[in-house]
Amino acid sequence: MNADGRLSPDQALREIDRLDRHVRRSARGVALLFLIMGLCTMVYWPAMFLGTGWVPVAAGGAWIVLTVASCVYWARIRVHDRLVARINGLVTAAYVVSTMAVFLFGAFVLPHPLAVGWIAALVVISVIAGLPLIYAAWWIRARR
Repeated sequence: MNADGRLSPDQALREIDRLDRHVRRSARGVALLFLIMGLCTMVYWPAMFLGTGWVPVAAGGAWIVLTVASCVYWARIRVHDRLVARINGLVTAAYVVSTMAVFLFGAFVLPHPLAVGWIAALVVISVIAGLPLIYAAWWIRARR
């Protein structure tokens, strides 16, 4: 800083660069969070609807832990990237709709006993449910 408390041009550029790195780091963390949530979604629904014994219980417990951890992470990041803020609402809406579709399919459409075709349909719709988050993670990483 100068004697009058102002930043020199070089100091200002260094500070801008430091803040830019901090914002980009937060975007990369959100992309990783989206990727993990998307992949876990693809595994969670088949485990819940096809698993027996302890598998649905373990999947439910793991999902609760993942949800709490993601909420804590989201609350702790102090800088929200403009790109992430711009797509977050769309990603959330797409994820909620696709997740509800899997739930409704599994709860009301999936017959018992299961045939191979129904199992394949559940796996496909579970993968589709995780795609909004996977796509968002890829999109953020490609731009940051």
